[in-house]
Amino acid sequence: MANNNDSLIPIVEKLCTVSTIGLFLTGVQICNRIYRMRSTGDISGFPFVATLVNCTLWLLYGYSANNSTIIIVNFIGSSLQMIYALVYLQYTSDRTTYIRSLGAAVLFLAAVSFYFQYVVPDRNVAVFRAGLVASIATVIMFGSPLASLREVIQKQSTEALSFPLCFANLIVPIEWVLYGILINDKFVQVPNFLGAILGLIQVSLFFKYPRQSGLIPKATNLGGI
Repeated sequence: MANNNDSLIPIVEKLCTVSTIGLFLTGVQICNRIYRMRSTGDISGFPFVATLVNCTLWLLYGYSANNSTIIIVNFIGSSLQMIYALVYLQYTSDRTTYIRSLGAAVLFLAAVSFYFQYVVPDRNVAVFRAGLVASIATVIMFGSPLASLREVIQKQSTEALSFPLCFANLIVPIEWVLYGILINDKFVQVPNFLGAILGLIQVSLFFKYPRQSGLIPKATNLGGI
């Protein structure tokens, strides 16, 4: 059984890496829309900041746990989110508020990085606390689309949701749950299991409330492990 797990791990690692980065790249479409409009319009910049925080916390966890897959995925993720946030900042009409949000996120991440790097003396304790913080952040981020889901249920319409993105938000967490099981990492398993449940709920709404027109959907979130 151990040999089977060992042979599966590299395959699942590659699946998780490719699919998660692909999910992160959905932000390119949003930024392209902002660039074409020369305005952020009704697009919220919060998902960029939230995903930046989430990816960086997982990057810290990957570094603490010495997991190269988590490090690579979330280094790319945090880099992309910072680029997206800067694009959003360029075109938003409320730069002061967004700068404050982005600055607060960067200061928070700097404080957390300093804490794990210099304050926590024991590596095992650092791994546990970094995993706990990253898991909580992921649960919060996965919970952010709940407002959109409430809107969908109230209007009995899925026009505000993107089916490909919602489907990806189901598949990607499932892959990470499998990876967490293979490497016996509860911090990877638990938040992504909750994310998979939310993704299943999102997808099921498309069957309950079929779309009837071609409106441009809103992004629910930009992914994360």
